[in-house]
Amino acid sequence: MRLIYVILLFILITVSTVSIVYQKKDKQPTPPVLVEAISAHLETWQDKIQAIGSLSASQGTILKAATTGRVVAIYFRSGENVKVGTPLLQLNPDILKAQLAAAKAETQLSKADYERGLTLYKKKVFAKADLDKVSANYQTNLAKQAQVQASLDQTLLSAPFSGRLGLRQVNLGDIINPNTAISNLQTIDPLYVNFNIPGTDASKIAIGNKVLIHTSAYPAKTFLGTVYALDSHIDNDTRSLAVRASLSNTEQKLLPGAFVDIKIEISKPQTLFIVPETAVNTDEHGNFVYRILHHQAIKTYVTVHFHENGKIGLLSSDIHPGDQIISVGGFKVQPHSIVLVEK
Repeated sequence: MRLIYVILLFILITVSTVSIVYQKKDKQPTPPVLVEAISAHLETWQDKIQAIGSLSASQGTILKAATTGRVVAIYFRSGENVKVGTPLLQLNPDILKAQLAAAKAETQLSKADYERGLTLYKKKVFAKADLDKVSANYQTNLAKQAQVQASLDQTLLSAPFSGRLGLRQVNLGDIINPNTAISNLQTIDPLYVNFNIPGTDASKIAIGNKVLIHTSAYPAKTFLGTVYALDSHIDNDTRSLAVRASLSNTEQKLLPGAFVDIKIEISKPQTLFIVPETAVNTDEHGNFVYRILHHQAIKTYVTVHFHENGKIGLLSSDIHPGDQIISVGGFKVQPHSIVLVEK
């Protein structure tokens, strides 16, 4: 019986000893969580749409002759700026000039016959049927003269609008036809900027919006354009909306065909805290960050205003400039965890 009491006493002492050891172990402080942190700072931000576009002439055409003929004069140089109506090229007009002279003579003769017949008709010595014949002959000759004059006018090619000429593709003495490309003519001031935006952004853009344009040819310069027109529908295949902006190019630094980067500012400037995307966490209540206060992680809910290029812009009434925000390691942290900022 005494042996049983001894055994029970031994078991009781052992259990008590183990319990005391574990209690002491539980009372040991939790080691701090190693994290990285940033200092909260405010930046000005604007919501914007970004796209890649291409430049095109506001007017452009390939110059061609309206008729067939031999080139007898060229009045332009490659790359020259010209005004509307400037003579550019002359085809041989000699045959048409001779035809016009003959047509004018026929017209003059038929006019005299008509006027003589009209005078006699008023004196009642000329039949009405005969007057109609000479009148019709006069009108026919007038039409023939106008036709020859129009053909003669087509031998001179003039600039249909003001712009810059491209490279000359013909030479003196060439026989050309209406399919022969002579040069190209582009109006490059203003230029058009053509680009597409996601259909989901269609409601955010309107005619008159300012467009910031950058090109690799002038990396330090920002060109300013204006939204000129919007397409009437969202493309069924790409789900994007075609947009055209107008860009002043008075210095003619830019040329049609170039690719450009585009930004359209679609909101008023806001002042936000900018943090790395790794600083923001999400739970069932929303987005939050951890502020560090007295070496403790304080869970702080925030309102996210933008997320782009690895950065997030946010606001919270509990965050102030200079506050430390955990930027890396937040997934290891619990509210009020003791943290150690890695230097």
